[in-house]
Amino acid sequence: MVQRDQKLRCGAAVMSNEFDMESEWITELGKARSDEYTEKILAFVQELEKSAPEPFLPLLTDLALARTLIVHLVIRYGPERGMAEARDAFESTLEQMKPLLERMKSRKGSPPQ
Repeated sequence: MVQRDQKLRCGAAVMSNEFDMESEWITELGKARSDEYTEKILAFVQELEKSAPEPFLPLLTDLALARTLIVHLVIRYGPERGMAEARDAFESTLEQMKPLLERMKSRKGSPPQ
């Protein structure tokens, strides 16, 4: 099993399939990095949308993000578990974000032109 502090050639620590995602360490690490990762990915997506060829296709980058997560998890865990992990990721994330999403409804801006 890969240990949480074991480094790959790129310098990133990795997790194996047996890694305990419910451990206190991963929960705290996730809380600490989740917003940072979300901001970085969102900035990347917004840059993609700005540089998109005309006509802009609404939701194209959103669909690509969803597909990327699914492919990433299928590669990591295999087709059966990967799809289950993707479904759980979407459902649990949506549930956790409901309060934030409700607050954002009133602040919704106009779609990119």
